[in-house]
Amino acid sequence: MRKQKYLVGCIATAIISLSQPLLAQEAIVGVMDKSLEKIIITAQRRSQNLQEVPLAVTALSSESIEKSGIHDMTDVATRVPGLTFSAFSPGQNILALRGASSNDDGAGTDSSVAVFVDDVYMGRVSNVNPELFDLERIEVLRGPQGTLFGKNTIGGAINIVSKTPNSDEFEGKVKATLGNFGLQEIGGLITGPLSENWAGKISFNTRTRDGWVDNVFLNKKQKDDNAQVVRGQLQYSDDIFTALFSADYDQLDVEDTARIPINTGHPDDPAFWAANVPGSYAELCEGRGPECSAGPVDGYVKKEAWGVSAKLVWDFDSGELTSITAYRESENDWSMDSTGTPASPLPSFLFGQVNDQIFDVTEQFTQELRWVSSINDDIHYVSGLWFSTERTDRTECFDNDPVPTSGPTCIADGDDGLTDWYRQDNKTTSYAAFGQLDWELDEKWTFTLGGRYSYDKKEIDNEAIAGDFVIINQTFSNSVEEDWSTFTLKSSLGYQVSEDTNVYFTYAEGFKSGGFAAAPQGIEFTNPIDQEESTNFEFGLKSDLSDSFRLNGALFYTEYEGLQIQTFGPLAPGAAFGTFQTFNAGDANIAGIELEATWLITENLTLSGFYAYQDSEFEETDIPGTAFPNQDGNNLIRTPEVKYNIDLDYFIPMDSGAEISTNLNYRFTDDQRGELEPWAIQPKFNLLDARVTWTNSDDTFDVSLWGRNLTDEEYISHVYTIASSVVAVYGDPRTFGLSVNYRF
Repeated sequence: MRKQKYLVGCIATAIISLSQPLLAQEAIVGVMDKSLEKIIITAQRRSQNLQEVPLAVTALSSESIEKSGIHDMTDVATRVPGLTFSAFSPGQNILALRGASSNDDGAGTDSSVAVFVDDVYMGRVSNVNPELFDLERIEVLRGPQGTLFGKNTIGGAINIVSKTPNSDEFEGKVKATLGNFGLQEIGGLITGPLSENWAGKISFNTRTRDGWVDNVFLNKKQKDDNAQVVRGQLQYSDDIFTALFSADYDQLDVEDTARIPINTGHPDDPAFWAANVPGSYAELCEGRGPECSAGPVDGYVKKEAWGVSAKLVWDFDSGELTSITAYRESENDWSMDSTGTPASPLPSFLFGQVNDQIFDVTEQFTQELRWVSSINDDIHYVSGLWFSTERTDRTECFDNDPVPTSGPTCIADGDDGLTDWYRQDNKTTSYAAFGQLDWELDEKWTFTLGGRYSYDKKEIDNEAIAGDFVIINQTFSNSVEEDWSTFTLKSSLGYQVSEDTNVYFTYAEGFKSGGFAAAPQGIEFTNPIDQEESTNFEFGLKSDLSDSFRLNGALFYTEYEGLQIQTFGPLAPGAAFGTFQTFNAGDANIAGIELEATWLITENLTLSGFYAYQDSEFEETDIPGTAFPNQDGNNLIRTPEVKYNIDLDYFIPMDSGAEISTNLNYRFTDDQRGELEPWAIQPKFNLLDARVTWTNSDDTFDVSLWGRNLTDEEYISHVYTIASSVVAVYGDPRTFGLSVNYRF
């Protein structure tokens, strides 16, 4: 704690010292016609200039999304301070932001980072990674969001905003991409006015790619891609009323993500790895890297999701009333080998494969009412109500087959004698009332005060059948229910140093309800876990220091109470296998600094990026029944100490009116813990991307040559533990291709 207070003091001094000479540049008049872009966001439920919002927000524009080839959270995470994304499979996604993360994918738990698509909450961890295309922007709000967003969240919120129909003129777009590993992508949209008051839009995207990992045991390719999505919108508008009706359908059908046993380096005993990296994998993939896998299960992931929503907005003289009604449904079916090898990590544990198979169906209804108004020219406020019901029926089974096979052997009713089978049927009902007021005390000072009352109730039916494995050790069934509620507060004081520079101090609280653990060993483990809470103190700077230089910074300190953590580690060091456990691990804290900058070096050259530093630690932890019950002083999971991003854009105008644009992007993510075990370390990695685009004179046609991970770095996107060994999922190798866009 003393170390962190010292760190906070040093960083605060650095920010103030840095800002003083830069503030002196404000009077300098830029000589370029080009100036910094004004970014409008809706992070506080009304349209505001990003530079005036007293909140740490990173906004990715539609242009940056397209030029970076972003299509899922994997691509977003490396471009945002404090954010990480890892996936055991496409059906089990883990988002972490400023040290807050959740890796329990059961029916009765929630994510610490909430994802919203067009103001609609995406409830399950299997659904927090939607296809990202045809977007206006992505807003990542860092720190607890316990006031204005539908679902109270302790770590942060990701707000995905789609482009709405064009009500002024008809337009369309067709895009196509070809790349290595057989990449083929095609998409498009058409939008325009249908009558005086009606406009519509329909868009689609389909992407396929061959696998780049060679499974030498099954003699097939893995780590492929096959995704399709279609969306439609219909909008009505008149002088006081706007209605936007939306529908979408997403589908994913891919092979196994290729789990690979690895040596990340035991902190105490290098010889540890000689005994715990499976020899069968080493023999089958001798001399090869992550492009070789040997998992014995012919795994797959099949996902389908669809939803409809209606956003109704009445614009009265006294204020704006918004109603958002949405229904979503999803099905996730996936089967994956857990060990990445035909043989056990420990020879004494005589099995050939451990197959994890999950099928879940989620139905979700949400309703939000918001009122945005002003008392006078100086006082503006937002108030509202939120309601949701979510039901998830989830079946999971773990199959232990002594003879490796080329297909899943998990039997849904547990009657093969080898399968541990478990089912959860959970219903969550949530209510919330919220409000926030911004009071401009004078020309310089603005005071913000907000609060939210949240109530969650969960009712779960459990059923388990114990096979001869070790995950479920008791056959049982029961029903449990519990509720959690709290009031969270936000207060902020902002000071306008000059016309283009603002500083703020914010106090904010967040809340995540308790829940029920996935795959409990026995009936005694079905008791509810407690809620999780966070408290954040933040000093921020928003500044356009000249016409060509922007610097935003945030210095924060966050305390977490009752952290909910799932582990699958061994009960004792050197144990043959592990068990799932979800528990309130105790408390933790994190201090850090986030700096984001944009510099228009010349009319045609722009340099931008961020630097983020995080110092985190567990405190007062007690994790009974695990090999490492005391985590005091250790870093939080999925919390790299250092992350940074450098983005360089250069534009070359041509005499014909056409333009050539180039982009170079470099990203670094530091080492981070993947699990509670000290040897489960996800190593640091660097990624380098580049893109060159030619655009014709009337901006209707462009051709891009692009490459990602140009250095072909072998980097790990997710790690987890099995027994006393570590298994990894690797990120994509070097990819390159050609993209064409035609707009009409």
